[in-house]
Amino acid sequence: MVEPKIFNNISKAKTPRELFSLLEDKVAVHFEVGFLKVFVWDEPKGRYVLRENITSVKTTSGEADSARLKAQDPIIAHLLDVKKAVLVKEVDENIAVALTKGRKAFLSSLRDQLIDFQAEVCVPGFAQDRLVAVFILGKKLSKEEFSNQEIMLFSSLASQSAAVISKFNSVKKEIELFVNSLRKVIQALEAKDIYTRGHSDRVAQFSMILGHKLRDELDMLPYGEISLYYAAELHDLGKVHLSDAVLKKAGKLSPEEWEQMKRHPIESVEIVKPLKKWFGKIILDGVLYHHENFDGTGYPYGKKRDEVNILARIIRVADSFDAMITDRPYRKALTHHQVISELKAGRGTKYDPKVIDAFLEAYKEGLFKDIFYSQLESEGQNEI
Repeated sequence: MVEPKIFNNISKAKTPRELFSLLEDKVAVHFEVGFLKVFVWDEPKGRYVLRENITSVKTTSGEADSARLKAQDPIIAHLLDVKKAVLVKEVDENIAVALTKGRKAFLSSLRDQLIDFQAEVCVPGFAQDRLVAVFILGKKLSKEEFSNQEIMLFSSLASQSAAVISKFNSVKKEIELFVNSLRKVIQALEAKDIYTRGHSDRVAQFSMILGHKLRDELDMLPYGEISLYYAAELHDLGKVHLSDAVLKKAGKLSPEEWEQMKRHPIESVEIVKPLKKWFGKIILDGVLYHHENFDGTGYPYGKKRDEVNILARIIRVADSFDAMITDRPYRKALTHHQVISELKAGRGTKYDPKVIDAFLEAYKEGLFKDIFYSQLESEGQNEI
């Protein structure tokens, strides 16, 4: 049996990623399914999108892996109608006793779609009467049929999971409203200083690439992935308070100007502080410490190593990378050879070694090219 505490753990999951990890580590193992696919309603796209594909065997379910479920598809129409799990064997039985040609045709199309997905069972996840998610289970590894008790148990788990997804979606909308207001500050900053145009967005994208390479560490943090994105995107907001004389100065900053510059992480935290309500202190520290060095020589507080959270250590590298590959008031953009040399030279001093290693791996794979191709020509990609 699935332990009762699993129900509590699922209801306490804060993000879909935490939820999917539980489904993979506990639930899929318990039910001994060949695969478990989770399709989640995507409002902007107007369809159910495959969000998780948990497999216990190498064989996948073919073309349906990348498929989407449209609102008018037989599976969705049936789940909205009956509001309970559907089994392929039950559909076959219903086809045999269907009273009309229309009903028989619909059930046949339903069976065909379930077969396309190689589904044994399809379970709806409702939250507040809305079909939030669809769970598709493959055959059991033992080849045994699912018992009624197992279907009922998984249906309960699906409802709990749908509630988590629905709650997260609501919170995400609230967060996006606040973040959108902060993006106007970024626009004001970039209008003020053309050298920073697009910087925040690129640092966020670079950070996410590094975050995917360091997912094990991110997954240890509540809202780790989304916290990284927002912290990276909003890390420089405090610069909006800097004067043009400091922000656009072509030469070396005076000691007084440098002290002003070193305050921008503190000013940024003051602006993003309301995010603590949703993400906790972790996101504030990601913003506050993004100029701290691995050896403790950075600013504003001289923190070092694990005193600086993984968000800030990732942003430190992403921020430096973007600064080096773009023109600045005080110098022209560096070549990619110079960028790689600078980052490697800072490994263990300015930068966390494992973040640099993740960067070099991603760079060699060409993962940054689409974000800033003009600075990352293919020449020399293998020279790292």
